[in-house]
Amino acid sequence: MRLEVLSFLLLTFASLAQARGRCPLGFFRHGKSCYWISTTVASFAEAKTYCQYMQSHLARITSRYEDAFLRGQVRRRGKGTDYWLGATDLNVEGVWLWEGNKAMTYTNWGGDNPNNYKGVENCLGLRKENNYQWNDFQCHHRLNFICEKNL
Repeated sequence: MRLEVLSFLLLTFASLAQARGRCPLGFFRHGKSCYWISTTVASFAEAKTYCQYMQSHLARITSRYEDAFLRGQVRRRGKGTDYWLGATDLNVEGVWLWEGNKAMTYTNWGGDNPNNYKGVENCLGLRKENNYQWNDFQCHHRLNFICEKNL
């Protein structure tokens, strides 16, 4: 019962903050979005669900400025090594789309990515080993993640 009340209060405060054009508690602002960097790990599907619970979505990076900002934030605030972003090529191999079937207008793949290693890397993340450039991962891997909430 306590957890339900706490969840209700957190969601209520988050809605009030967003209505006033501010980021909810724990989120930080850049442009017209608020971001939250997880301190826990999850599979891609679990991370997506967690973000939805917080009335947000896995982050969509649409410009080099947003990419540089998030990479910097992960370096400063992040506790993990790799982070889920909100894109996959699960529908059509090699066609990467953001959640909601939104086309990618900007990319920052690291190394030889996306490489679909062993034919099973279909989910997008930031990889520390590649200076937090983009990497395709197996969706069941447990990574930290970044949620985004539009103002």
